[in-house]
Amino acid sequence: MALVRRTLVILMWFSCICINVTADSDTTIVYKICNGIKVGFGSIYDAEVNDVLQDLVSKTADNGFNFYRQSTDLGQSCYGHAACNGAISHYDCFTCLQAARYDLTDGCPQNTGAQVQLKDCRMRYENYPFTESVKGHRLQHQECC
Repeated sequence: MALVRRTLVILMWFSCICINVTADSDTTIVYKICNGIKVGFGSIYDAEVNDVLQDLVSKTADNGFNFYRQSTDLGQSCYGHAACNGAISHYDCFTCLQAARYDLTDGCPQNTGAQVQLKDCRMRYENYPFTESVKGHRLQHQECC
């Protein structure tokens, strides 16, 4: 019985150490830019933006931490890009981009373009095509910040 208790205590202690080793993403805002052109709430473009931002959040980590997306499903074009610091985990990239999406939709509501740079990720959308300079597919922490 004592051996079972010791084994359980050791396993619990070891699992706590392993859980604390994982790094969390740093979602501190470095900058946020909203363009001055707005569209109406519930507009077709607003729906395109939501589609693009959702895909950026859900697919960037699985695409080398650097992902472009275009949506023209409803007849208007929206272009987006997201990138994460390559030193963080897939899950931390996902959570960082969730924070970036919130910062864009809350801080730049109904804008036709906006971008936000957090410490460990960035996200941008526009109503025109664009490219951003990124060395390789994974951002290094220094390039990201």
